[in-house]
Amino acid sequence: MEELERKYIDLILKRCLNFEQSKSLMINCDFKEHVEFALKVKERANELGILDVCINVNDLDDIHEYLKNTDIEDIVVNPLIDRSNWDKYAIKGGAILFLSSTVPGLMDDIEEEKITKWVKEREKTTRYYRKNVSKYTFPWTIAALPNERWANIVFKNDTNAYQKLYLTIMKMCMIDRENPIEEWNKYIKENNYYKDILNSLNITKMHYTNSLGTDLNIEIPSNNTWINLDKPDALGNQMIANMPSYEIFTSPDYRKTNGIVYASKPLYYNDTCINDFYLEFKDGKIVSCYAKEGQKLLEKMISTHENASYLGEVALVPYNSPISNTGLVFNETLFDENASCHLALGDGFMKCFADHDKLTEEELKEKGLNVSNMHVDFMIGTGDLKIEAQTNKGKILIFKNGNFNL
Repeated sequence: MEELERKYIDLILKRCLNFEQSKSLMINCDFKEHVEFALKVKERANELGILDVCINVNDLDDIHEYLKNTDIEDIVVNPLIDRSNWDKYAIKGGAILFLSSTVPGLMDDIEEEKITKWVKEREKTTRYYRKNVSKYTFPWTIAALPNERWANIVFKNDTNAYQKLYLTIMKMCMIDRENPIEEWNKYIKENNYYKDILNSLNITKMHYTNSLGTDLNIEIPSNNTWINLDKPDALGNQMIANMPSYEIFTSPDYRKTNGIVYASKPLYYNDTCINDFYLEFKDGKIVSCYAKEGQKLLEKMISTHENASYLGEVALVPYNSPISNTGLVFNETLFDENASCHLALGDGFMKCFADHDKLTEEELKEKGLNVSNMHVDFMIGTGDLKIEAQTNKGKILIFKNGNFNL
């Protein structure tokens, strides 16, 4: 376990954040129990020459109790809600590491209005971070850590649930290999094969269908770029934002989505479940939605945030991928989105747009970039998903039976 932990920390610092020119690091923990791991990351970062290291704890259990016992009008910025350290380190170009963990359904007993107020108050403290995170202005990565309650949901009635979740996370991140950094570099080269083909096709339209009932048409701006897990930050260092990551993605024209799409896995939005849902689009905007579980939260999410009812991301992940092949539903977007083709509501990626560095935000909006203060991924991939694309070579079935057909 210690050897796996050591390799995991080195993969995060040396390859995911790759902060050769950064002089600072902020580590954000979702639970107090992960501070011990954060301290080990700090010690290793110090050894690598990063001396300004801050450990930030926003414990979800504490937040749950606060929301449960506080009237909605009294939910304001306080130490539990404040995320200003995110802005502080982002502004100075520091690296940011999110040690992500979850307790699926933790916030299910909290009223939707309180969740919305909490999110709004939190956003007041992260204006710079939110505006620049998708631009990769600073190096950042999300890496998962297990906890007992999450493990017992993934591996029900298993006395070794925690150990199994821990080892599964390590395997999905290739930490069980002799040299994880070399393995990820090798995978990136293999993944580039599909990315390069997608970029060569100059895809302008995509038609999704499957047995769930999905029948969705999405338009892509001409000459938009498909991107995979290896991205340069502002200093040109190649970072991996999500560990693990098996997706290739771009941003659609947010005004030109039509049809209906059904989710294939549960979505946990701020640790509250939205499940068995569909979204119907017309001229880019959601015009109707239904969720068997979490209907009110889904409606609030879409209506509260600017442009949250439009798409910002289209991502392709083979159904025959390492995470999908585990047969597990993790109830955690970091893993579930990398086991399934997915879409995202809200903010798009300006780096996907041609000449993005020469255009203003308004000019990018005119080309189809969605600009929003939120970005929420939801999973739509299935074993029978088909995607037909309009390309510079005519119509091509780029996905068949849930996998690339290229």
